Amino acid sequence: MGYGRGNLLCPVLISLDPEPGATGADKLPVQIYVGSDSKLFWAERMFVWAILQVRNPGRRYDIHFMKNLNGFERRGWKTSFSGYRYAVPGFTGGAGRAIYNDVNQVYLSDPALLFDADMNGAAVLSAGKHSSSFMLLDCEQLNGQWTLQEAKTQSRTDYFERKMNASGGWGNLPASWHTHELDGEPEKIKLLYSSTASREDDVFTTESSETPVLTRHTLLEMEAAADQARFTLFTEQSPSARYGELLGFYEAMHEVGRPETGRDAKQTFSGVSLTEHIDPIAHLIKLSNARSVLDYGSGKGGLYEDAPGYPPNSRFKTIPAWGNVVVTCYDPGYKLYSEPVDGQYDVVISTDVVEHIPEQDIDWVLDKIFAYARHSVYIVAACYPARKHLPDGTNAHCTQQPPDWWIGKMQQSARHYPDLNWVLCTQEKGWLIFQERKKLRKKGIRSRFFSGNQSHSQEHRTFDQILFQA
Repeated sequence: MGYGRGNLLCPVLISLDPEPGATGADKLPVQIYVGSDSKLFWAERMFVWAILQVRNPGRRYDIHFMKNLNGFERRGWKTSFSGYRYAVPGFTGGAGRAIYNDVNQVYLSDPALLFDADMNGAAVLSAGKHSSSFMLLDCEQLNGQWTLQEAKTQSRTDYFERKMNASGGWGNLPASWHTHELDGEPEKIKLLYSSTASREDDVFTTESSETPVLTRHTLLEMEAAADQARFTLFTEQSPSARYGELLGFYEAMHEVGRPETGRDAKQTFSGVSLTEHIDPIAHLIKLSNARSVLDYGSGKGGLYEDAPGYPPNSRFKTIPAWGNVVVTCYDPGYKLYSEPVDGQYDVVISTDVVEHIPEQDIDWVLDKIFAYARHSVYIVAACYPARKHLPDGTNAHCTQQPPDWWIGKMQQSARHYPDLNWVLCTQEKGWLIFQERKKLRKKGIRSRFFSGNQSHSQEHRTFDQILFQA
């Protein structure tokens, strides 16, 4: 099987810092590298949540999610992340130790217990010479044997197994870290091999076998606890490093424009992309009996007029097509509208925004959008590359995912807001869409509309088929 070229420059790092006053800060940080994929966001959340429950609170844990990495030849890999595990020594610079996990595993014991274990001179500890889904690695010994360049170009994973077999560097993990037959004695299990990658409603889906009863109950309990804690991998207070980098780019582009393309500041992120969504949003405002709207990521709000009764050029706007409801503009990258907003709004809209946010920050951003809404949320997600590129050369649409992925994200956020309705407009490009271009509202782009709430979602042929009980 072949997988497309990745768009991430390095693994996504989540650091669990020591808690103040706890002991253990004098020990080395626990380094964990995880093979994953964008569609496995549910498993990533459970992986980190489980470690939070069993970790030493006084110690630092660095969790590196390896997915969609640029520069790797992935033809022939069994999964979209198969070969990343052999790149771990290269990512560490050939220093120290690291644990490798497939993402569909959850810790029931502190991974530091394994990280600190005596390796008896072995370079790799695993369940066997042909088992690599869970390994303890001595990266200093592996430096030169499993190189980053080889991991990027060598598509056959048995190549790395043969190199390790020849050197005699394999050792066995303690049974409690990998024995599946311990299901009858849950107190002895340290790592749960769930083979679960995703979740649909109340059913865990697997790629191979049915999820054992013990595993299913454990995962349900973990998920319920994570939901109650409103847990996301990153937060507004602690976003990913990439989020901060991109926000800096957008702040600068709002100020100076894009000189390399001849677009001045006024033309850059002007907000005119809202044009094609005016009618759908008007329909949603009517269904919601809305009196207030928040435009999250409004850009410069170029289509709006100043709202009566407010100072000129303030963040408070209006538009006749929406019955002149008061629209509040918010955009963290545009100085005039970057101040935080308070309270709730009948409808919250976000167009030409979410695809510009790093994948790892989508959860907390969606949660924030939902929290502002009193009745309905309207979000547009572009599912294709942008024509614009950022100053570092990367595509402006840093999160390019299919509609099903975005629906999953909307449903996950909606679980916390049982009284809210949401509408998702996904926009796609492609050969088939090009063939159907005469039927499209915008040339070359197919817009699909989905609506939902806490318990279900459905697709509509056009936005005017969407009905809510206002």
